[in-house]
Amino acid sequence: MRIRSIDAFRGLAIMLMVFYTISFLLSRSLPDLLRHNVAGSLHIGDFVLPLFLFASGMSLVFFHEKRKKKKARDYVLDVVERFGKLVLISFFISPFSAGGFLQMDEVMLSAVLFLACVALVELPEFALLMAGLVVFVLYFALDALLLLPDFSAYYLGGYPAAVFYLPVMLGGVIAGKRVAGKKGLTIALLGAGLLFVVLLLLVPPYKSDATPSFMALSVLFSLLVFVLVEGLVGRERASGMTRERIARPEHDTAGVGRDEERRGILEYLGRQPIKYWVLMFVVVKIPVEVYAFSAGLELPLELGWTNAVLIATLCVPVLYGISLGIDMVTGRLKPQSKEKR
Repeated sequence: MRIRSIDAFRGLAIMLMVFYTISFLLSRSLPDLLRHNVAGSLHIGDFVLPLFLFASGMSLVFFHEKRKKKKARDYVLDVVERFGKLVLISFFISPFSAGGFLQMDEVMLSAVLFLACVALVELPEFALLMAGLVVFVLYFALDALLLLPDFSAYYLGGYPAAVFYLPVMLGGVIAGKRVAGKKGLTIALLGAGLLFVVLLLLVPPYKSDATPSFMALSVLFSLLVFVLVEGLVGRERASGMTRERIARPEHDTAGVGRDEERRGILEYLGRQPIKYWVLMFVVVKIPVEVYAFSAGLELPLELGWTNAVLIATLCVPVLYGISLGIDMVTGRLKPQSKEKR
């Protein structure tokens, strides 16, 4: 069982991650709207990664629902397989994404949080909320004892910061449970907003410091974006289609139903976001870094920000096209016949 709005939501998140990463790689003169990961400040780009983690938490609910009737051994094997794939991918791209082998990057962070959330997904919503609050209490306790790690030493704060991102994915799990149960998200929105206001009185919302107020704001932001996406896409399950979609490519996918034959770009990317992320490294980021190293240039490059944004924008559909091409070559996707149209 899949929910189209969740797929589209996660697809939007990974698309924004690719856009921001390429833009930052190509220009050091980006306007504030396009900057992210800047110490001691808050930018809209800071919410792109939490948006993806939140969406992954929502998807995890349906990963669990699909497999919970399996034998415990088979379920654990599925979890280990997914976790292992993410770790393996991170192993190969981490020198370019985080600056060192097996340093924590976006993929490794997703893997670590996936494992933690799988262990907690059976808990009721209130217990999940309490687990997130415990993480916030831990942050303040470490800060009061002067034991809070130096997050500036590593990309994304390194492994010590991973636990403080857990409330974001747990927030996604709670939202996913409510969507699966056909419940509204109004209470979740109000709760996230209230929590953010309270935490804001204690600590500023900085991603670079992995502060609780930033995580609470990320949950609120993610909920608002999902509600917007859901309003545009709807909450239909993948077993049926009741309304038209925007910009759907015509294709058929092996192993899925007829209703999957025409999916939106965002829904497609939301079903295989890591492949899209890896393609960005293979096609764009690694070649640019190799070129910069061989030419003795520093990164980010010195392109004008408008040119960087233009190139990043063009890369989004190009990478999508390459992904489709790979699916066609490997047999995962085949052109739709005229009879099916």
